[in-house]
Amino acid sequence: MTVTTVVDVVYASSTAVHQQLQNTPVQVLCPNCHAAIWTVVNYDIGMLTYVISVALCFIGCNLGCCLIPFCIDDCKDAIHTCPICNVEIGRWKRM
Repeated sequence: MTVTTVVDVVYASSTAVHQQLQNTPVQVLCPNCHAAIWTVVNYDIGMLTYVISVALCFIGCNLGCCLIPFCIDDCKDAIHTCPICNVEIGRWKRM
């Protein structure tokens, strides 16, 4: 006689989490450690940063002003990580 036990485990899917992500911390269920957490947001250079920089060069701001988008977090992509296990939950790309 074989006994089979079925256990339903609910994970936060990456598509469901991705829809909630923006540039501010959000409360989610970590898919790795299964804890209800507020994400930690770090910023990384993305496509929008380069587009703004090139646009500034085209309008004549090429003496260093074109590097300003690389210093501003609002021009960068947001990377959400779990504060407990440091796993990347998702990215919010501005472009």
